[in-house]
Amino acid sequence: MAFRKTVFLLLCFGIFLGNRGLRGVAATAPDRVHTEYLQDLSRVKELGQKRNLEGLDRLASKLEEKWFAKNKEKYGYLMLAICGTLGSRDFTTERQYELTRKYAVLVLEKSRRLEEQYQIPIEVEFMLCGHVQDQLNLKEAVKGEDWASKRAELAKLYFHAWHRLERLSDENWDPNDPNIGTPFGPPAGYKGPGGSWMPPERITDPTLRAEYEGAIAEFRNQHKRHSEQRRLRQLKESHLPYLQKDLLRLYSGPLFNSKTLEEEALQKDMERGIKDHDVRLSILNGMRKTLRKNNLPLKANGRDARRKRSKTRPMAPAYK
Repeated sequence: MAFRKTVFLLLCFGIFLGNRGLRGVAATAPDRVHTEYLQDLSRVKELGQKRNLEGLDRLASKLEEKWFAKNKEKYGYLMLAICGTLGSRDFTTERQYELTRKYAVLVLEKSRRLEEQYQIPIEVEFMLCGHVQDQLNLKEAVKGEDWASKRAELAKLYFHAWHRLERLSDENWDPNDPNIGTPFGPPAGYKGPGGSWMPPERITDPTLRAEYEGAIAEFRNQHKRHSEQRRLRQLKESHLPYLQKDLLRLYSGPLFNSKTLEEEALQKDMERGIKDHDVRLSILNGMRKTLRKNNLPLKANGRDARRKRSKTRPMAPAYK
């Protein structure tokens, strides 16, 4: 509990730092939305500090509906803050974890049904997946007659996040691309004073100016894509292993100790939720690899020979 609490407090601190205050005297519409977002985030923090579980539940229900309609990106970060509060504060009742799972599943389910450009940030999606099984007793859950369908419903949330990461990642991306960061100068044929990142307005020739503006736009798009791919690579390295372990836990019954894999059930559920055969194969191979890691023997000194794992999951990046 203490470690999870620390991570969540750092997360909230990061969200606040990542959101800059208003700049300028007159507030624009985005500024007003941003201010409203920070105010709602403060309300969540206040109720968490007061250990007011019922009040937080009521607020979460209202904010979930409000921000889903208003701004999907802020919606994702705000609901992550709510789940983090519910899962990390000590409300002295198991109901806090039921609510954590409820809101995490609700947000993930609603987001995955949207077009890609309207979905919550992928980093937030991975972090919310970490709350899907928060303090969930699978040994009790499996006793229900509809366990197979319940497991499939949970698993498809993990499948979506993993599939999304695979779909957005470019295997040919070069993190050391020499063209990224190269100083940008005026176009060939320009005879006036110039230099790197010269304003297009200095070019009087309309053809050369249009060429220069197009080159600037292309340069910025390349930088944006490069940053996105770097972010996805980091996500795959830092967050995907935790998602894989959570998914393995779902399919390691009846003990749910992540030491076995119910491969037939996994493949059946993947076929229902993922049309792309290559993605299904990638997920299956990833699960097999995770299983092998979990079954490595311990070293003589008693330390686990598997991948070293920190005491807490990685933090979600601050909202930008």
